[in-house]
Amino acid sequence: MAKQQTAKHKPGSNCEETGKYAEYTEDGTLVNEDIDVEAGRRFPPAQAKGSYFKKQK
Repeated sequence: MAKQQTAKHKPGSNCEETGKYAEYTEDGTLVNEDIDVEAGRRFPPAQAKGSYFKKQK
């Protein structure tokens, strides 16, 4: 299975891969960088409705 570098993760969803993630608003504006999330843990709450997390490259 190929890794999806552009996969969007919703706040509160389970993290499948340990790494550093960045939070973006619904329109794609960067809100927060360097959020460490471990596999099996949940993504933290978002600062704004419609926000999502993407793994940093």
